[in-house]
Amino acid sequence: MWKHLTIAALAFDMLLAAAATVSPQALQGDMLQLSGNAQLPPILDGLPVAGLELMAVERSSDVVNESQSDSEAPAENDPNEVQESNSNGSFKIPITAHKSQTSRMSTMAARIKTLQKHMLNVPGKWLQAVEKLPVKEYGYGIEYYGEVGVGTPPQIFKLDLDTGSGDVWLAGEQCEVCGRHKKFNPKKSSTYKREGRRWGISYGDGSFAAGYTARETVTIGNLTVPNQVIGLATNESRAYQVDTVDGLLGLSYSGVSFIQGVTTFLDNIHENNYLKDPLFSVYIREKDKDDYAGEYLFGDIDKSKYTGELTWVPLYQPKFWQILVDGTSIKVDGVGKETMNISGPAILDTGTTLIVMSEEQATEFHRAIPSAENSDIYGWILPCNTEKLVPGNVSFTIGGADFSVPVKNLVREPVKGLDGWCFSAVTSGASNFIILGDVFLRSNYIVFDRGNSRVGIAPSKH
Repeated sequence: MWKHLTIAALAFDMLLAAAATVSPQALQGDMLQLSGNAQLPPILDGLPVAGLELMAVERSSDVVNESQSDSEAPAENDPNEVQESNSNGSFKIPITAHKSQTSRMSTMAARIKTLQKHMLNVPGKWLQAVEKLPVKEYGYGIEYYGEVGVGTPPQIFKLDLDTGSGDVWLAGEQCEVCGRHKKFNPKKSSTYKREGRRWGISYGDGSFAAGYTARETVTIGNLTVPNQVIGLATNESRAYQVDTVDGLLGLSYSGVSFIQGVTTFLDNIHENNYLKDPLFSVYIREKDKDDYAGEYLFGDIDKSKYTGELTWVPLYQPKFWQILVDGTSIKVDGVGKETMNISGPAILDTGTTLIVMSEEQATEFHRAIPSAENSDIYGWILPCNTEKLVPGNVSFTIGGADFSVPVKNLVREPVKGLDGWCFSAVTSGASNFIILGDVFLRSNYIVFDRGNSRVGIAPSKH
C-alpha cells in the first residue's frame, strides 16, 4: 500500500505543477485541460490509491499575495493570545442537511471517497462504474454543514465539519471556476497572511480541488482561533463547483493533517486553552422542514439529546478518533439475536456517510441479511424491502454497551437497472479497521473529548 501512496504523492506533485499553468477557462466539466505541452501524468489514470488530502509542500513562487506585499505583511498572530471574541464557555453550531446536486454523494461515490480518504485500495471496477453514474441525485445524497467564519471580520462559509480530516480548506478569491461557492476575499481581512504552499485533493470519481495555503483567523460560534493554516482553492472540478458546501473544517488530531507541520484547528483549541473543556458533542438526526439536522456543541454535553448514560471509551489510536468495537450483532423483531464475528478498531468519522469494514467482516455482516449479494460492479447490494424481511436493529458493542442502528437505515438508493435492489450502507474496503460514518452517528450521540483522549457514546434521542 505504501508503494501506491508514494507513487500517488509523486504523481500528484506532477499534476499540481502542470495545473499551475492552467487558466480557469481551460477547465471543462470535470476534466483538467492543460495548456501548452503539459500532460496529465499517465500514472494518475486509474490509480488504485489516492489520499483524500495529498498535500504538496513545495513553495509556490507564482501565488500573488492579494492583500499586501511581503514588506507590508502583518506580524504573525500569537497563537497563545486569545482574541477578544474568544470564550471559554460552550456554544452550539447548528448543522444543516441538504441533498447533493450531483452524483458525487451517491453510495458508490461515497464508498470511493471514504476509502481514498483513509488511503485504502479502491477496486478498479468501482472507479469505472462511478464514472457512468447519472448527474441527477437519487435523493439519498445527504450532506451536512455548519457555518464557519474565516478572516477578520469573519467571512461566513458553509463547511463540512469532519472528524476524519485535519485540514481546513475553502474557495479562494482567485478561483474563477468555483461556481456557486462563496469565495474568501483576503483584501477584506486584516489578519490574512500568505503562506503559498501548494495543496490539492483528488478523488477517483473525478472530483478535485487545488490551490495554495495561507494563515488566517477561523471563527466558529463565539470561539476564535488565530493563525490557523488553511487551504484556498484556485481550481476545482465541476462536482465541487455545484456543491452547496464551500469546503471543509477538519476536527481531528494534527497527525491526520497532510500539510507538513500543521497544527490542526482542534489541537490549536486544545493547546491554547481556548475552551475550558476541550471537547465537542455531535448530534445528527433526520432533517426537519427547515433542514435542521442536529448540532455540534463545543465545550459541553447536552443530556437532552440522548437516553441513558454516556459510555466512555479511551481512544485506541489518539491520532484518529479511533476506538475498539468489541462485537456486532443483529436483533430481528420476534425472532431473536444473532451474533456476528465482527470486532476491532473503528474510526468515528462525521465526514463519511457509510459504514466500512474489511471484506471478511462485510461478508459476515451481510450473511445475516437474506438475499444480500456482493456485486463485482456495485459492491454490496440488498433487497430494497430489507426492512420488512429483517425488521430490527444492528448493534455494535463498544465499551461493554450496545449501540444500535435500525436495519431500515442500511438501505440506500436503488441500483439502476436492477429492479428491487438497493445499495447497502455497509461496504467493504477497510483493511484493518472499521469506519463508522453518519449511518451510525444518526442513531448515537457522540462526545469527542480531546482533553482526555476519549469518546462518550449514548443512544440519541429523536
